[in-house]
Amino acid sequence: MKKQIVILGGGFGGVYTLKYLHKFFHKRGLRQTERGLTQTSIKLVLVNRKNYFIFTPLLHEVVTGGVSIDNALEPIREIIKCCDFDFIHGEVEKINLENKIVYINKEKENYKVNYDYLVIALGSKTNYYNIPGAKEYTFSLKTIDDAIRLKNHFVHMFELASISQSEAAINKYLTFVIVGGGATGVELAGEMSDLFYKTFSKFYPPALISQVKIILVEKGKELIPQFSPKLRQKALERLKKLKVDVRLERGVVEVGEDFIKLDDGNIIETKTVIWAAGVEPNLPEIIGNVEKDSRGRLVLNEYLQVKNYNDVFAIGDVCCFIQDQKPLPQLAQVAVRQAKTVALNIKNSIENKPLEKFIYKHTGDLISVGRFYALGEIKGIEFSGLISWFIWKGVYLTKMISFRDQVKTFIDWFLNLFLPRDITEL
Repeated sequence: MKKQIVILGGGFGGVYTLKYLHKFFHKRGLRQTERGLTQTSIKLVLVNRKNYFIFTPLLHEVVTGGVSIDNALEPIREIIKCCDFDFIHGEVEKINLENKIVYINKEKENYKVNYDYLVIALGSKTNYYNIPGAKEYTFSLKTIDDAIRLKNHFVHMFELASISQSEAAINKYLTFVIVGGGATGVELAGEMSDLFYKTFSKFYPPALISQVKIILVEKGKELIPQFSPKLRQKALERLKKLKVDVRLERGVVEVGEDFIKLDDGNIIETKTVIWAAGVEPNLPEIIGNVEKDSRGRLVLNEYLQVKNYNDVFAIGDVCCFIQDQKPLPQLAQVAVRQAKTVALNIKNSIENKPLEKFIYKHTGDLISVGRFYALGEIKGIEFSGLISWFIWKGVYLTKMISFRDQVKTFIDWFLNLFLPRDITEL
């Protein structure tokens, strides 16, 4: 009887689970009956609210015109072009673990799918921490729609400032605040500096560019906490060189339509607040006896199974996996490693073989901080500067899903060495 494996989510965790399952079941040529399973006895189903995978590490470059939008997208149906694979374009509304049913909103129609094995990889959503006005008046950067909206907003602010006769209005238009000093906030600040001071300066008068302010607000004592103290300091120095006003140990207490208020009482007048301060699990209603941690994430066992359900696995931001007495970081590379173990354990479960325990080994981190500069820490070796920037580019090229996107992104990056960024509204 055909086994149906349902994957919820088309991010790194979900897509790589799909790729690994396809690799294990397709290329091994397993046979039914006494020889095992054929690829035709396995049906793979992936459910996602969009019909594409987003290569999220490129979103900050999409916003600032560094790469074309389609370079960061890969149609999910193109990821696997053979075997028994089905893609469902819809949003997961409810999961019934007792009856093995997933309920989906598919174009405003109720739809349900049964499973033999379930992989929950629905990722995360922005956490606003109940701060008044944060959800209503800030921009986020998690989807391609977010990137388009933010890019258009940047252009719109400069156009408004270029015709305004009010200094107070110009100040609001040209003040840009980023909340959150993690990788997303730091990378975006660096890209915004390049866009505003190097590209926009070619098209707008110097008097206008001189009024631009980029402010990065971080509640903690340092930026990018996953890096070593030495690299954190280098990131801070680099941002200051890029004319980014970094304000550490500052929390946000309120956001309005044209202001942000900090916990030191300072009010910054601005039309642009970008929220990069944290995430929470993107989980639908779940019927079943599941365990969650204090942040609402699913608690797993050593095989990445949801506790109390051996046929349900979870990956990435929706789950909490404890290793060395602390949860693993919410990173794409963690989700990709988990995807391989989950796919292998589903295969082993079907074949009645022992499951493999998940052990995560962190290889390192890389972030860009503006043009020609990146920070890296790989297997204990730290590096920064121009060479790091080329390493960062090379690593991300190899991690892109398709060869087509790799080529197109490489061309964009090459052209950006000689040409200004794209400032077209989308």
